[in-house]
Amino acid sequence: MVPVADGVTYRRFAADAPAACGGVVELIDIDLSRPGVRVGVAAHGLRKGEAPATGDARTSAEWCAGTGAVAAVNGGYFGAGDDARKEIVGLLVQRGRVVSGASVRRGDRGPYVRSVFGVSPRGVPAIRWATGSRGAGRLRAHRGPTDPASAGAWTPATAVGCGPRLITGGKVKVADRAERLVSPGRVPRTFLGYSLSRGRPAHLALVVGQRMEYADAAAFLNAYFRKFHRAACAEAMCVDGGASSQLAYRDGGRILMPVSCLVTTPTAIVVHARPAR
Repeated sequence: MVPVADGVTYRRFAADAPAACGGVVELIDIDLSRPGVRVGVAAHGLRKGEAPATGDARTSAEWCAGTGAVAAVNGGYFGAGDDARKEIVGLLVQRGRVVSGASVRRGDRGPYVRSVFGVSPRGVPAIRWATGSRGAGRLRAHRGPTDPASAGAWTPATAVGCGPRLITGGKVKVADRAERLVSPGRVPRTFLGYSLSRGRPAHLALVVGQRMEYADAAAFLNAYFRKFHRAACAEAMCVDGGASSQLAYRDGGRILMPVSCLVTTPTAIVVHARPAR
């Protein structure tokens, strides 16, 4: 365990740890009740009116250094580009505006939407199935991954789309088939989840597992929150995985990436917090 900042902790679980599935698991644990703790989605170098949207691409260590964050993991999906700049694929909200849009998708089995991780203007994280039009100031939340009916407006300050959803309402419900994101095999996965206290997100975990199926990731989160926070994991989803999976954190004056990764990403989930006491 490494105390990264006030309310932010890095933990590493060896390959033989319970629920590690034969691969190292590392995570950032965030106490959302601590003053000064802020979580958000980072993107840089966005160009007004550009379609499709692209952004400057960085490793998680570079996202930490460039944003002043104490920790970071890779964000959503990306497409064409080089190491310095890449296309943003899927939903992205920055400063309350949709920079990269996502609509209801049409597949051979009907309409579907994908998961989105967002943070409210007050710093409260949430996971939804959502869509939004570029330039809009709000998203449309949906009742489920294959239910295009609206569940109301959602107005996060920052958000990134990816998926699939792993846990909904405290129950493991892996939505990989519904979101058309089937990816079998124990491969690197980046995922996140949070517990609730009095109906409000209490602890958020940003996790990278080196050898996991989607179901393994959900099981790990459930075991982790029960052991360390005596609570269930209420909501969870994946962000981009595979070769993109990476985590970085500050340890004193250094920025560490325990598992080296040279893949750059145009979005990241970053954590800001006060120095550890």
